[in-house]
Amino acid sequence: MTQTGTQITSVAQYLDDQILAGAVKPGDRVPTERALAELLQCSRHDVRRQLDVLENQGRITREVGRGTFLTHDGTVAPAPVAAPVKISPLDLIDARAAWEPNVMTLVAVAATTEDFDEIQRCLDQGEAAHTPEQFAEWDIAFHRALAMATHNSVVAALNDMVESGRRRLAGSALDTHPYTPQNFAVCQRDHREIAEAILDRDAARSREAMRRHLQTVRRQLLAGPP
Repeated sequence: MTQTGTQITSVAQYLDDQILAGAVKPGDRVPTERALAELLQCSRHDVRRQLDVLENQGRITREVGRGTFLTHDGTVAPAPVAAPVKISPLDLIDARAAWEPNVMTLVAVAATTEDFDEIQRCLDQGEAAHTPEQFAEWDIAFHRALAMATHNSVVAALNDMVESGRRRLAGSALDTHPYTPQNFAVCQRDHREIAEAILDRDAARSREAMRRHLQTVRRQLLAGPP
C-alpha cells in the first residue's frame, strides 16, 4: 500500500490519490477495513461508514467472500481536480450554518456507542494537537465523525462536499485567515460543548452548541488575517 507525502484523512482521499498516481484502476481490490483503519489512524467503524458512503455513490462494490472493489465510477473526474477554486470561505460557512446545526438532532438520536467512541477520539486528538495544521485535520475529522453518526447517507454525502470545499480552500489565495493557536483553542472549546451534548443525547443543546460554533468560525473568518 502506497502513501502520498500528505497526511491521508479519508478513504475517498486515499482512493483519489491512488487513482491519480496510477496505482489502482477500475476493478482493482480496495484494501481491507483493517488496513485502511491503520493507514488513516482511525477506527474500523469509521472506515466502514466511509465505505458505506462510497458504495452508495457507486464508487465501490462489495462482494461477499471476495472483498471490496473499485468500480468504473470510482475514477476521479479530471475537471473538478484541475478546476480553480471558485468557492468562497464565507459561502462555505454560511452553507454549513444553514444545515449543520440541525444535523445534530439526527446524531443525538442515531449515534451508537461506537460513534460516541469515534467522536470522543477525534475530540481528544484535537486537544492533543500541537500545531494549527494538526488541529485542522482533527477539526475536519470531528465534524466527519458527527456526520457519520447520523447513519444517513445523504448527510454523509453532504459532509463529503463540505470537507472537499474546506480542503480546496486550505492554502489557496482565498485562505486569508488560517488557524491560529488562539482560534483553534476557541474552536476546541466549542467542540467539547458539542460532544458533551451529543454524549448526553441532548438534541436541543447539541444543535445550539453547533450553531454557536459556526457563528464563532464566521466571526473569526470576518476578522481577517491575524
